[in-house]
Amino acid sequence: MLEINQLCMRACVARAWGVQTLALPNPSVACMVLSGSHEVLALQAHQKANTPHAEVLALAQAFNTLSPTPMPTSIDPLDCEATYHFLAQNHSGLFKDCTLFVTLEPCGHFGKTPPCAELLATIQPKCVVIGALEESQKARGGVVCLEGAGIEVIQGVLKAECENLLIPFKCLQSKGFFNLFKIAMRLDGSYGGKISGTQSQTFTHNQRGVANTLIISGQSVRTDRPLLDHRLADPLYQNRLCDVAILTRDLAPLDQSIPLFGVSGRCAWVCHHLEDLPLDRGFNLIEGGLGLLEVLHDQIDMLLIHTNTALSPTNTPIQHTINKNFTPRFTQIWDHDVLLWLS
Repeated sequence: MLEINQLCMRACVARAWGVQTLALPNPSVACMVLSGSHEVLALQAHQKANTPHAEVLALAQAFNTLSPTPMPTSIDPLDCEATYHFLAQNHSGLFKDCTLFVTLEPCGHFGKTPPCAELLATIQPKCVVIGALEESQKARGGVVCLEGAGIEVIQGVLKAECENLLIPFKCLQSKGFFNLFKIAMRLDGSYGGKISGTQSQTFTHNQRGVANTLIISGQSVRTDRPLLDHRLADPLYQNRLCDVAILTRDLAPLDQSIPLFGVSGRCAWVCHHLEDLPLDRGFNLIEGGLGLLEVLHDQIDMLLIHTNTALSPTNTPIQHTINKNFTPRFTQIWDHDVLLWLS
């Protein structure tokens, strides 16, 4: 059973990394529902703050598989309370033989969404397998609630891997800011021109719909004349667009005809000193090359490298060093792109 638990939790970890940072200021969490006959009924991740948690999304998907009558189409799947209460009132014992795998202890408090632990106590699955325990005094209590309801709880499965998922969330909670540097490059270290594939581009655009500020260098603005919008983002992340801060030592005014200055509904401004950047507040997405990485390396909390393995290398490989020791946290493959998360 230990091997099955680890296999299922590993799938949850991978699913949660696929939406990493998109649920901020909430943690990235994933949940799997496994039937009594070891059939995967659902695998979901918390997509965005103020939308249903991973457990609720997974249970809703599993309900539609197990129940002869699916959830009413009148219920918006992104309506936290409606989905939660429907499951609590209509589960009809469907989950009694099921095991749930969750990367983080189900929340035990009423916040912007009802407590997941209370829902699980109501629907009475056979077992809940947990990766990392909730450290927040406010949100903890899930294990106590589940065990009090007579549900078997297994803790600490792939604990370290599940705790790695919480790095952006914990950073934002403890410091009030989280700075993620994203760089796209080829295998030889070059990064000029278009590099990332469609899925990677969509993910970056989704992040622009969640971050508070996008930070970019003045050199990139002058050379690439970018738009820096989020036109490729999934609909869930299109209701807002982050502001843009441009770091440059050049005091010459930037050409206001550069497309990024024409995007309505956001603020774009120039900073000539590091102290002028909003690095001490909110979620900052920094997009740039090795030069900007070297300038900001002391302020970076995590590094995300997008590498495209299908593109031909350039004739002049770039040799570079990063003056900070980053620890690899997770690697994922999207089409021809390899994404490496480090902190």
